[in-house]
Amino acid sequence: MRSFYNSETGAVSIYLIIILVPIFFLQAVLIDFARVKAAEREADTAARAAVRSVLSAFDTELQKYGLFGLTGEPESSESLFSMIYKENLSGSSSGGFYKLLDTKPEEGHASLTSLYTLANHTVFKEQILEHMKYTAPIEFVLEITDKLQKPGAVKTLANGSAYAKDAEKIEKLLVKREELLDRAWMETVKLKEELNGRHHTYRARITELNRLSELIGLNTADGVRSQIKTLEEQIRSLSDSISSLNGSLAAAAAAGPEAAAAAAIQGMMDNMRSLQDQLTELQRRLSDLKTLLDNIVKYTALLAATKLEIVSDDEKVQNLQKSVQELLGEAKKANDELNTELKRVSSAAGNELKVFEAFKSLKILSEDDFRTYQTGIASSAAMFSGFRSGIGSINLFTNANAQKIHAANDAYQAQMDETYQKQLVIETERNKRNETIRKEKEKQRSKIQAALDRARQAMGDCGTDQTAGSVSAFYEALEGEDGLYGKYLTLNESPSNAGGSPVYDLEGKPDTEIQHAMSLLERLGQTGESIRNELFVNEYALSQFNYRTYGREVDGLGQPKPHHALSEPSGHKLPGQEVEYLLYGFNSCAKNRSSAYGEMFAFRFAVRMVEELMDPKNELLQAGSPLLVLLVSAAEAAVKALADMDSLTDGKAVPISSKLTNPLFTFTYKDYLRIFLLLHSSDTNLLARLQSLIELNTEQTLDHAVTYIQGSAESSVSLWFLPGVMKLMNGTGISSCEVRENRCRFISRADLAY
Repeated sequence: MRSFYNSETGAVSIYLIIILVPIFFLQAVLIDFARVKAAEREADTAARAAVRSVLSAFDTELQKYGLFGLTGEPESSESLFSMIYKENLSGSSSGGFYKLLDTKPEEGHASLTSLYTLANHTVFKEQILEHMKYTAPIEFVLEITDKLQKPGAVKTLANGSAYAKDAEKIEKLLVKREELLDRAWMETVKLKEELNGRHHTYRARITELNRLSELIGLNTADGVRSQIKTLEEQIRSLSDSISSLNGSLAAAAAAGPEAAAAAAIQGMMDNMRSLQDQLTELQRRLSDLKTLLDNIVKYTALLAATKLEIVSDDEKVQNLQKSVQELLGEAKKANDELNTELKRVSSAAGNELKVFEAFKSLKILSEDDFRTYQTGIASSAAMFSGFRSGIGSINLFTNANAQKIHAANDAYQAQMDETYQKQLVIETERNKRNETIRKEKEKQRSKIQAALDRARQAMGDCGTDQTAGSVSAFYEALEGEDGLYGKYLTLNESPSNAGGSPVYDLEGKPDTEIQHAMSLLERLGQTGESIRNELFVNEYALSQFNYRTYGREVDGLGQPKPHHALSEPSGHKLPGQEVEYLLYGFNSCAKNRSSAYGEMFAFRFAVRMVEELMDPKNELLQAGSPLLVLLVSAAEAAVKALADMDSLTDGKAVPISSKLTNPLFTFTYKDYLRIFLLLHSSDTNLLARLQSLIELNTEQTLDHAVTYIQGSAESSVSLWFLPGVMKLMNGTGISSCEVRENRCRFISRADLAY
């Protein structure tokens, strides 16, 4: 037996068998594993091809608007998916040649899931951007950017826009600083009133506590109560003795008038008087003790209430002080920003307009101005906190303690009065200066308002070429209670804005119109990446839909401008008003067109105002308010803007400024709509209205226009070797297929979108 174990005969053969058998098993498993992975890849490719085939059946009416959506029946799409998927699998091919894979679909396990539609704003916008990224830049460069590069125009507009931008920004900082100072002063007044009230209250309170303290002395409530109890017992004893003596007197009186009885009665009466005197004295002492106890209780309650109230009052004072400090801190920040902006404006190159001198007259507050103000307020509040600490540390308000607390009470009051009186002089002067500027601004606003009123009267309506009945019905379909606009807002979980939201109605808002129009001029030349998407959506609206002057615009040679939109805007159901509806969202043509007219007037008004700013009056430059300079210029410019409107509404181009040297620098009605779309920046409303108009014109519901599809199908491939081993791999994560009999089944998915 031992020789058998020690024998080396055949060792190499056994060793080779031990090594080679696992290798053969491993090769068999790897072959099947490789075939499964190849089959999975083939199935994934087939699924993608099937989904692409389904998406190829897009709606041609929507495609005219540059949109792609699948509007067919789901059953036909699933049938097409199953067919294409099956045809792209190796198991579907016939022939006698050898096949490495025999991938076959499992019947009844193919499905399509629609994930997104054109009703979704994100999807809708992405398709618009994809469509417009080729055409929008060309249109914008030709109509806007190129005009800004004309010789002489850029420099003049840059100077005017620079002043408009700087004036608006600096005026906002100035107004912000003044408002913060006003609020800080209001809080300071509140703080003074609070401290004044607390000063009077605590002076009376301390005096009362001192008075009670002197009455109480070193007595305590418990000691007084003990004395009261002793006296009450003595009084009861005396009362009992008096009652007993009264009985004896009655008995003696009944005995008769004998001399002995009379003497006894006289003795008892003397004793009675003595007892009565003692009782009276005890009752007096009892009354004094009760009064003392009442004073102790009052003192204790008043002291407790005072210590409790001082905490609450100190919190109020500290909160007011904190509010003043925060407001002054914000005002100082605004003052610093204002100073920084003024330095930037004064050092900026290219500010050749005389109007820039208006910035030099602005008053900048110094560090000491804020420091003195803040220190006075902080000192007053700190002294009140010290007063609170003094109240909290004293339990017996003797004359010495009372005088000490009175001094602390007077200290914060004196500090607050000093701070208030100093700041009152400054605030009075500041308010007087602001009031003078305010009155002059109101005077100029009145002039501007008169011009705006005349512009409002000239707004007009839709004219006589509109079919009122049908247009009204279309607007009802768009903006009615169950209208398309509301539907698409609801589908995107956005709040309804039915009824429109115009930016300009010329209803007495000259400041708003001036500021908005100036910002419009500033952004004329901006074509950067930061606003690219917004520009693309706006250009989509202008290229696919009609507006007031659509079809009446002419080029530089006087020839009508061609229009190439496949959606044929001239034949839409709302002629000459679609872009205006997209902008303002009113439920009538007249309201939408009037709103566009009002905003267009505001732009012309701002341009004319820039012309006036090129040569301002010297006294205006010293007024200390860039906004006042704007208002005076606007009052002169408003009337001139009215004359520009007739040409624009007739489809003609109007020069941006009569003072620009290049007459080619012009804008048309469409250009103004383009700018208004940019400045309104209301993606949600604009996208919902775009969707509404597309459904109105095409009669295709966009919430059924599928843009994103997920296809899923199950297939299988045969296993050549060791299915059991492959089945063991299911739970390891190496293979995702499920082994049934001698076939491996797996699921393929493909997600594709337009």
